[in-house]
This record gives sequence, structure tokens and C-alpha cells, in this order.
Amino acid sequence: MARLKLPCLNSATTPKLHHRSLANGIPVGYIPLPEAGLTYLDLWIGAGSRWETTTETGLAHFLEHMVFKGSRRLAEGEFDWRIETLGGASNAATGLDDVHFQVVCPAAAALEALGLLTELVLFPSFRDEAFALERLVVQEELKQTLDQPDEVAYQELLKRACGAHSYGRPILGTPASLDALTVEAMAAFHRRLYGAGRLAVVASGAVAPEAFHGHLESGPLSRWASVSPPQGVDPRLRIQPGHGHLKLKRLECARLMACWAMPPAAERTMVAGLDLAVCLLAEGRRSWLMSRLREELELVDELDLDLVPLEGGSLAILEAGCAPAKLRQLERLLPQCLTDWLGQPPRLQDLQRACRQMVTRVCFGLESAGSVAAHVGPSLLRGQVTPLDGQLADLQAWTAPTLHHQVMPLFAPHKAHWLSVLPVDNEL
Repeated sequence: MARLKLPCLNSATTPKLHHRSLANGIPVGYIPLPEAGLTYLDLWIGAGSRWETTTETGLAHFLEHMVFKGSRRLAEGEFDWRIETLGGASNAATGLDDVHFQVVCPAAAALEALGLLTELVLFPSFRDEAFALERLVVQEELKQTLDQPDEVAYQELLKRACGAHSYGRPILGTPASLDALTVEAMAAFHRRLYGAGRLAVVASGAVAPEAFHGHLESGPLSRWASVSPPQGVDPRLRIQPGHGHLKLKRLECARLMACWAMPPAAERTMVAGLDLAVCLLAEGRRSWLMSRLREELELVDELDLDLVPLEGGSLAILEAGCAPAKLRQLERLLPQCLTDWLGQPPRLQDLQRACRQMVTRVCFGLESAGSVAAHVGPSLLRGQVTPLDGQLADLQAWTAPTLHHQVMPLFAPHKAHWLSVLPVDNEL
């Protein structure tokens, strides 16, 4: 069967990635967007929760908070005040693999904002008093999360499915782990992971690559020392198959959840095939699971299948919501629907539908400076430099037979860890 033929993006309007490296090897990605009035700065560090030891659970996220409490040259609150005075805004997020700090600001203020962001992230002050106060903030955030039954169910699924692998530990930590963290442990974590070899910079929107890069080359990032590769990192993710049950208070409806281990994010062609499989299974009313379980049987109220690309092995996470009285029927029929789907290659019209959805998603992701930076940052950390529309070329590697033989079997029901979740006051 011929390779998939996808619509071509307009090369004149498709953003281009300009890749550079600083003297110490830190990769920098520039994505000029001529119509953008703002510059989006994103500093990525390979220092997510995956890199915590068992005694550091929650430390990566806690450190993200502490970075904003001041640096060697910035008093607490000064960074936010100066960024906002420039007309900008800042944010940060911690994931399983990485953490990133971002600033969006007018183009004329971008170089000054970059200097402030670099100072804040590279030279945090870690004062004892600020540490104690921010611990209370992080503990309150954790309490709020533990008060949301959907979040509790999701984390319980990861814990049971991933076992001892770090992907099964909560990014926010636990009440006990947060209590045990110290300033010294946080400073050591920063020294261990916040260095050249684990950093990447992305500037998108209103940005002139050459002028911007010259500024970076003369700044502290280009002189920042390298760090040694982390020791004792978890091996490739393996899911523990099985089926567990959980009851939770204030759960609005029953849930049937499933988690599969998938190839790591670095295997780009496989990830593109997985994206196609997700579209075929669960995106749109005519997808395999949606058409059968919701449109035909009216068994589920909602159904989501998400692919989470990760360095140590990606995750595919399925969540189907239904009335409590229908949960047992769903436990029987959903795996059977997956088994039926595995029985033959996808129809050409279904595959073309999924491809068009993927093209739309790629085009939408190229429209804003923020979404482009979010796509480029993790790739630069992995040492991958590809065109922004490279995912479309990866899609063209697949045919219905190769998808059927190489990708679809990864979604076999027996390879997943299943979790049935009921409201606490329901009995089946």
C-alpha cells in the first residue's frame, strides 16, 4: 500500500526553526513569527520529577516555586515587578521529564527580560525563611489536588501501573515527602541538574535570531558549567498489567481507566504512528471507541485517550466515564472493542480522517509563539532538531498494514493496567 499523502503546508508561511548552540553546547531554538507583536522566552531544564531520588519526591516542583523567591541580585518579588513593569508576564511548569520557565513580553523588552529570567533560574538564593514559607504554599497546592477525586484517580492509576518507576510518583510529592525536604537537598538538586547538557533555550515570536544569539553568547548561559549525567536513572518504563478497583468520595460518575507503556519520545516515527492510533481510536464521533461506546451503545458519557511522550517510555492513558450502574458492562465491552479493533488494518477512509485531524493539529500548533516553544523545547533537550512540520513527514512513513502490525498491538487490553473507580456510596 502506498504511503499516506498529506496536504502540504504553505512553505512561505510555515514558521522556521533556526538552531544554534552556545559555546558550552546549550542548544537554542529561534522561531521568528513576523506577525507576532510579542516575544516568548522559554528556558527548559531536564530536571522534572523523573530525576528525583526516592527521598526527593516533590522536590523538582518545589524548586520551581523557590526559583521565584529571589536570586543573588534579585530580591524576593523583584523579578515579577520588573517583568510586569516591562509589560510582560511569567510562568513555569514542572513535568515528569523537565521543568520550564517562561516569559512573554514586548519585543523591545525581550533582551532585558531574558537577562532577568537567566539570573533568576541560574542563581536562586534559597533563603531558609522563604523556603519555610513556600513549603506551606506547595503543601496547600497538594491539599487542593488531593481534594479533587479525578486527580486522585489519575495519580492512583500511574502509581499502580508504573510500580517503582519514577513516573508513578506524584510530581507534587506527598505530605510526608514535602515535610522531609530541606534547603540543602534543594540546592544539591539544583547543582546536580541545572547545568549545560541539561538546558535549552527557545525564543519565538518577534525575535531576530542573529542579534538575540549574540546577546546570549555574551551572557552567563554561555559560560554555565556542564553537569554530569544523572546516575541510577530508571530503566525503560514497563507497565504492570492488571485490574484494580478504587472508591472515592465526591466522584461525579464512575470511571474506567487504563494505562499502557509506549515507545519513548525520541522515537519520533513511532510517536507519529501512536498519534494516528489515538485518532483512530478516540478522537471524534466516528472514531472506533466513540462510535461504539457512546454513539451506538450510549454506554459512556465521555471518553479520552491521551498520549504523553516521555523520555523513559511514553504513556497512553484512557479514561471513560459512565453511570455507576453501567461500569461492569463497560469493563466487559471496552476491552472487547479494543480486541475487535486489533483484528484488522484500519480502513483507508478512517486512516485518511485521522491524518487530516493530525494535519489540523499541527497547523494549529504552529499559529502561536507559546505553542511552538512548547513543542521545540523538549526536542532540543533530547538533542533532536527537526523542522516544525516534521511530524507530517513522520506520518507519511505509515501505511494501514504497518500501523496494524507495529503500532496497534501496543494497545492490546492485556498489556494495560486497568482501574475501575466508583463513587464511594455506590455498590455494584
